[in-house]
Amino acid sequence: MSFFSFGQSAEIDVVLNDAETRKKAEHKTEDGKKDKYFLFYDGETVSGRVNVTLKSPGKRLEHQGIKIEFVGQIGKEIIHSAIQSHVSVV
Repeated sequence: MSFFSFGQSAEIDVVLNDAETRKKAEHKTEDGKKDKYFLFYDGETVSGRVNVTLKSPGKRLEHQGIKIEFVGQIGKEIIHSAIQSHVSVV
């Protein structure tokens, strides 16, 4: 990621600690393809790591921190038609 091709660029990878065992939900995209997404429940702790790989080792990467945002929908089990969009910043 490099804005306007100035300065250092990096590859960023987010890895959840329980990614192999976490339950997933299938979602159909607009083009008919099916994708799988992680399911999170209220009150769950989410942990993992962020790997930053520099494209040019030895050069500095200026940044103001790392922020992870979870974007998705909240579905209520009792009322299946009630879906709420949400954003969670950690």
